[in-house]
Amino acid sequence: MCLMGRDLARKTFARSMAVLGLAAVISFGSAGVAGAAPADRADDPVVLKGSQVAGLEGIAPNRIVAFKWNGAWEQVPVQVDERHVVSVRNLYPADPPGYVNDDVSFDLEVYADPKTRSGADEDPNLDANDEISFMGGDTGGVAPGNAVAPKGVVASSGTRIDVGDPLDTGSAQLYLFSSDGTLDPSAGKDYVDYDFKLTNFGANDTLIDNYGFSDPNPEDSSVTTPNYQLHFIDRWMEDEMKIKTGGASDADILDREGVSAGGLGGCTRSEYTFSGNWGMDATTGNDENTDDEGTMIAVKDGSVRAIRSYMGANSGPYVEDDHIFYADREDRRVYARVHPIPEMYVWTDYNESAIGMTYRDEMNQDGVEIDGVPDTLDPVPPAAIENGKYLWQQVAGSHGTVTTMVSATTGGLTPQDRENFQFAGYYLDNSSPSSDSHDKERQCGGDLKAYGASGFGIDGTYPSTDPILATPTSPARSLSVDRIRYFGAPNGTAAEAGALRDRAQNPLGASSVAAGVKARSAAVKVKVQTKKSKSKPGKKLKLKVKVSNPGTADAKKLKVCVTGKAIRKSCKTVASLASGKSKIVTLKPKVKRKAKKGKSKLTVKVTGGGVKAVRGTSRLTIKR
Repeated sequence: MCLMGRDLARKTFARSMAVLGLAAVISFGSAGVAGAAPADRADDPVVLKGSQVAGLEGIAPNRIVAFKWNGAWEQVPVQVDERHVVSVRNLYPADPPGYVNDDVSFDLEVYADPKTRSGADEDPNLDANDEISFMGGDTGGVAPGNAVAPKGVVASSGTRIDVGDPLDTGSAQLYLFSSDGTLDPSAGKDYVDYDFKLTNFGANDTLIDNYGFSDPNPEDSSVTTPNYQLHFIDRWMEDEMKIKTGGASDADILDREGVSAGGLGGCTRSEYTFSGNWGMDATTGNDENTDDEGTMIAVKDGSVRAIRSYMGANSGPYVEDDHIFYADREDRRVYARVHPIPEMYVWTDYNESAIGMTYRDEMNQDGVEIDGVPDTLDPVPPAAIENGKYLWQQVAGSHGTVTTMVSATTGGLTPQDRENFQFAGYYLDNSSPSSDSHDKERQCGGDLKAYGASGFGIDGTYPSTDPILATPTSPARSLSVDRIRYFGAPNGTAAEAGALRDRAQNPLGASSVAAGVKARSAAVKVKVQTKKSKSKPGKKLKLKVKVSNPGTADAKKLKVCVTGKAIRKSCKTVASLASGKSKIVTLKPKVKRKAKKGKSKLTVKVTGGGVKAVRGTSRLTIKR
């Protein structure tokens, strides 16, 4: 199949393959209260920086909980992922791999992970650059003015998040609180399961001390949700994609996630070499160097999302690749920090199971059948990809639908820089590709066939994006490539792809204000059930008292006492009385030996629990 773009076959996304990306850290605007709750946005994430959420600064991440209001409070999952600034040199060991500069470094904000060389966040509590994430479908309405805070939270910490949808009107809210320690932020749910496993690791090996920073790191890692499953065999290498939603067949349709740098006609740099697996590709006599620099930055499995972040791509040891997995989509961002490299490309190559499925994109919405026979498609204009503008590509059939949004973000480019490259879309359907022609892609591994292979890259040479190589007269440019990939039901359409593209282009926004909910408070009522009693001096009597809590909080350490001139004081303690509950307390005061015959008043008093004391009375008749 011919490619889209100019000489698509020459495009390589090698080092910059580090560029395919994530819209995971969504930029949110301020106010705008337009619904995140519309049904077509329920599966879109909302991600806020700690600096955007007033009232929760300094709270431990495992104490931050979320609720929606739907006539009553309902706890929903929320996740806090800590980020911090580190020196990139510290992401590699003391004895650095070949291309890691031991004398020069630069600071970078990355995900914090105590399991890796990134390490734990120096501030263990919520701070300005940490991320708070939840799903659009977990939002609700505005709590009424008389609403009291949910049970188990600190009411004064309450923060209302107003979620806005640029595509629609309406209102959706989520409430964040600091928990008193009794609540789990996951709310008992888990939208994503990330099982990270290095197959060559022993029981006591760690990512800090035993990761192969200059060697392959074979994996048997998977991401599983109710909608899809992915499998990883090394840093840059994926070999399985199954779609599980909407009656999809659950067949594995992925051959590999491809990367190429230096030209699509060769395999000198690919996802194999980026991962240090020089011997796994199909090129005889390929480079046997050991420039395999790579390090894991973060491996996180949360209730809302999972994070897979790593760094290193041969002579680009600071190329960073972040994957963020949600229930029905994967967001990926590749940050290119590397010397100038020509023709960098990245794409998804499907396997024979995809035969019979349909490929389409914005310029070819009628689509073509994936059959291993080359097609000619209308090229995608370079301007359709650049600077945050998403281009959609779709593969659909009985095995499900994969709709991919791709975009690039550039910075610091000069007019002269722009003369040396352009962005281009990529598509190849050829069961026997070769490097004989530049409109063909040489297969570097996998099944050595291209079925519906699609993505995009750079035609020409992008200038240096490596901060280590920057000088005052030639500062480093910036380049990141974003990819949002939706996994949907079988036989998706161009219209559905367009709607998903609108969602990607217009992420849910959010702002925060004080929640304005009332604190929960206990209240106590007392009813003396034994209204009258009879006894003799020196004897005990039984007095039953009903203590109730009509308040909205549990009452703790209540003291129930009975006093009177004719009896000795008698007390009992109620350790806890839950909101809306009552308890029968039996008091057994002893009548004084010198008590006079006749009637005597008894007073029951309930104190403690942070509530105002309450009283009740009873009558005692003393006989001689």
